[in-house]
Amino acid sequence: MSIFVTKRFYFLLIVSAYFTCFLITPSYSQCPFARNWSVYIYSAMPDPVDVNVKSGDDDLGHHNITFDLGYRFNFCESIFGNTLFVGYFSHKFGSAHMHVFDRKVGALIGCKFGGHANVYWLLKQDGYYLSKEYKPYNDPTWELRGRWE
Repeated sequence: MSIFVTKRFYFLLIVSAYFTCFLITPSYSQCPFARNWSVYIYSAMPDPVDVNVKSGDDDLGHHNITFDLGYRFNFCESIFGNTLFVGYFSHKFGSAHMHVFDRKVGALIGCKFGGHANVYWLLKQDGYYLSKEYKPYNDPTWELRGRWE
């Protein structure tokens, strides 16, 4: 075997071992070349809220969330920064349609390239709120992002 072939073999062996590490690391490392996000949607509403989240190529289905219970989904952000997840929410007093994740939400929360961050949404009777950290529902630092229609 020539030295060129031997070097190429070892190079491929090292590269494949490097990428194999990404396959066996914890779920927060599933996006080695992009940002990994977890979106949590919690309800502080007395009645159930129907939640449907969609992106351009994924419909995450309908979920009925109740007081103090939530819904979570994870994704890897597009390297182009154009990832969009839209949420449709309805309950007996109203409805809302909002971007649960887009470029603006990502910038507000902040996440390093190749890192992981959480986005927290809280549905309350007067509207829906955003936070970069989980906190009690009555915490005044939740940021009001919109009202029910």
